[in-house]
Amino acid sequence: MIRITGGKHRSRKLVTPETTLTKPTMDKVRAGVFNALNNYLEGKEVLDLFAGSGSYGFEAISRGANFVTFVDQTKFSKDAVTSNANILKETNYEFVFSDALSYLYETNKQFDLIFMDPPYKLDIIEKVIEVIEKRQLLKSGGAIIVESEHEISFNGNYVDIRHYSYGLAHVYILRN
Repeated sequence: MIRITGGKHRSRKLVTPETTLTKPTMDKVRAGVFNALNNYLEGKEVLDLFAGSGSYGFEAISRGANFVTFVDQTKFSKDAVTSNANILKETNYEFVFSDALSYLYETNKQFDLIFMDPPYKLDIIEKVIEVIEKRQLLKSGGAIIVESEHEISFNGNYVDIRHYSYGLAHVYILRN
């Protein structure tokens, strides 16, 4: 069981997908990420790729984000996100049943924050960031938050790259 770590839904428990295919982000990792983002969330449009339980997106809503688009290709994730939205009584979201790359190629939306926490076995982070950059899906002044099991070197036009390590989890905040 995981919890929201701050904002209006602080301490509320979230449902996680009933599968071993996902790895919910630990509360302390999410708390660290959102503390690093400070008050940047107020009124922002957020994309939660590889949504799983939706913990990053619901944490963003709890801390003031305007709207979250959750993207995942599993029924387990759709069920968990829907359950969590019902538990929190949130309606300012959409769930898109799709794989991340297909969604990124098809959408015309731009986002202030993009969270991506793909299953560790997928070697897709660089490709996803390449598509985000090519399609200009991140608004000016926005940030991409990446969780990975290994260290990554990033290329691109980022004015700030922050790296945090939490045991096996490496978190990067890339600001443009």
